[in-house]
Amino acid sequence: MQGARIAGQKVILRPMEYEDTDLIVKWRNNERVRRNFIYRETFTAQGHQNWIKTMVETGKVVQFIICEKEDMRPVGSVYFRDIDKMKKEAEYGIFLGEDDAAGKGYGTETARLAVDYAFKKMGLKRLVLRVFTDNEAAVGSYRNAGFAVESVMKDVECSDGEKKDMFFMVKEKETLVSFVIPCYRSELTLPKVVEEIRQTMEGLKQQGKNYDYEIVLVNDCSPDDTFSVIRALCAENRKIKGVNLSKNFGQHAALMAGFHQVKGDVMICLDDDGQTPADEAGKLLEAIEKGSDVVYAKYEHKKHSLFRNFGSRVNEEMARIMLGKPKDLYVSSYFAAKRFVVEEMKKYTNAYPYVIGLVLRTTKRISNVTVCHREREIGTSGYTFGKLIGLWFNGFTAFSVKPLRLATVVGCTCSAAGFLYGIYTVIKKLVNPDVPMGFSSLMAAIVFLGGMTMVMLGLVGEYIGRIYISMNNSPQFVIRETINDEE
Repeated sequence: MQGARIAGQKVILRPMEYEDTDLIVKWRNNERVRRNFIYRETFTAQGHQNWIKTMVETGKVVQFIICEKEDMRPVGSVYFRDIDKMKKEAEYGIFLGEDDAAGKGYGTETARLAVDYAFKKMGLKRLVLRVFTDNEAAVGSYRNAGFAVESVMKDVECSDGEKKDMFFMVKEKETLVSFVIPCYRSELTLPKVVEEIRQTMEGLKQQGKNYDYEIVLVNDCSPDDTFSVIRALCAENRKIKGVNLSKNFGQHAALMAGFHQVKGDVMICLDDDGQTPADEAGKLLEAIEKGSDVVYAKYEHKKHSLFRNFGSRVNEEMARIMLGKPKDLYVSSYFAAKRFVVEEMKKYTNAYPYVIGLVLRTTKRISNVTVCHREREIGTSGYTFGKLIGLWFNGFTAFSVKPLRLATVVGCTCSAAGFLYGIYTVIKKLVNPDVPMGFSSLMAAIVFLGGMTMVMLGLVGEYIGRIYISMNNSPQFVIRETINDEE
């Protein structure tokens, strides 16, 4: 039989079995239930078993028995019929057979659980149902579960000849957008960023966009009260998940920690300081809908300090030269990515993550959208010169062998230059035997070649050191605790 047990606060949904035949027959012949169906003929055990063989066991129907959670007493049934795997849609149906089960909220919770199962486990994207317009309790329950009336079917004839109006209701799968925010020294700015995300997503829904959202806040062992703020935000909104890292692992490691927590179809990463405009997330989502796998925000006028702008420029050039980033592509910390890109990035488990490199090796369908960049209202950037240097090293040592090839080229060039200089010295001595041998030029050559050798050995050592650390399974991040983690 298809399906799996689904637990809620009041009910548990278990797969229907042949042993439930007598219950289903009793319920379907209950006059209260029968009047809510178009087919009103007497229901039989043989007819139900034939339903199981021809519909349930062939995958055309998935059906559950609704049980009270306290004692597992069966009280009704919920099902998906006419499952179209090509269109990824099905018709939803539910009935409570026990009279004393009505009015307890079982129908509303069952609808929520079943719809969630259909979208997440069955992979459906659209559910439809038909309900008589005068069945106000059922209509209200369906509305609470997110179904909306698409049309009214007039004078639908039932099997006993009665004609009644019906609502045709539809629920489309919402696109879940996961916001990931690495947090460091942001106790004062974070609440405003979170509120802006909430208002933005509500605004998109009012515009007819079928979006839901979650926010993953990753505290990168901030020395201030950032995690206390995260804890308070999580208490106010169940859509917010808090992640507390055990020590400071860096922005990209914090992002990777967030990637392992998201559940969304689309992920958006942004900063915790308010400089990346959360109210323009709709632009990134629109570009994703048009076919891009990853969308980076591009700023016409950046409001960072000269040092940060210089660092960003060097990072851009490094990504272009070392990682093959297209010259016309602008990368930033504000970007959106499809789910499959996130899943691919999560496969990288080495100790030195570099998100830009992970994106560039995953897909070529990357685009830019222009957004504004704000002034930083509070505090200063957490990026020091040392951290920027470390970030650049991560980029080219983790995702490119070009520096090693450059070392080979420089070595060959120096060797060739030394060989040519040696020939030149011999010829010069033969032509003019009185030319004195130069101590200064000899020392300059030794110092130059020695310095180049040490630089190249250091570069090779950097690669070997990172290989050693990776072989020792040094973690990208360590999570101390999470908040609002349902799993």
